[in-house]
Amino acid sequence: MAAQSRVAPPNLKAYLDRLYATYDLSYLPTSAAQFPHRYHRPEDIELVGFIASCFAYGRVEGFAPQIDGLLAVLGNEPHRFLLAFDPRRDADRFRRFSYRFNTARDAVCLLWFLRQTLERYGSLRACYLAAYRARDEDTRPALTAFASKFLQLDPRPVYGQGRLSPGMHHLLPSPDRGGACKRLHLFLRWMVRQDHIDFGLWPELEPAKLIIPLDTHVAQVSRRLRLTRLKSPGLAMALEITGNLKRFDPADPVKYDFALCRLGMLRDGSRFTVHGSWPET
Repeated sequence: MAAQSRVAPPNLKAYLDRLYATYDLSYLPTSAAQFPHRYHRPEDIELVGFIASCFAYGRVEGFAPQIDGLLAVLGNEPHRFLLAFDPRRDADRFRRFSYRFNTARDAVCLLWFLRQTLERYGSLRACYLAAYRARDEDTRPALTAFASKFLQLDPRPVYGQGRLSPGMHHLLPSPDRGGACKRLHLFLRWMVRQDHIDFGLWPELEPAKLIIPLDTHVAQVSRRLRLTRLKSPGLAMALEITGNLKRFDPADPVKYDFALCRLGMLRDGSRFTVHGSWPET
């Protein structure tokens, strides 16, 4: 009986598809995706998406004003701004930034790292693809290399030393440490998938290889829907949820992420339903 209780409800695909249709662009203000959606040029969307995803932890009403402040300084053409960014000259423009684990210096260092990456690779896409292999089962190998490249960049113009702050390590996690790396997976979802929320700017990558951006909301709802048996959020849970979602859409399992996150975020995930009850168990 215990094993049977872990089996997903038989009509779960219909339920998930209904959620996917329900949580449309009108829910964009509840997501960090609102920030890249303000831009039209691919190079600006990519950079703003990365910045927004890095700081997308905690509640939206907490990080949104801080990201707004950063983008106000970057202006209408963030790509052009970053190509000329000089931390020694421009750092004072970000002095008011402060968000939980991150200081103004961390924000400046992130922008400085982006300039270095643009100079070396031309784009974040090219940086990621430099380590991508078509034979990879999922995003982990390339994403680990991608994060490693950032962590090896020179932070001395910002911190005055070669050692990164704890805040920068928080912004740039790596899958090889066993964490869920929710924010990096969120950025990849925006760049690889294409629908009403996601941009599809990196067509070389297959949506089937994406891993769900696991946060507390997705974890809560996934347990209720029996998409995971695990109790502790982490990379193992993210992989299990993604694997179960592949049963419903093998080519694009992470399409359900935005809806699952809204479901947990906007309602009580233990009780809330969309146009009816939870799937029959």
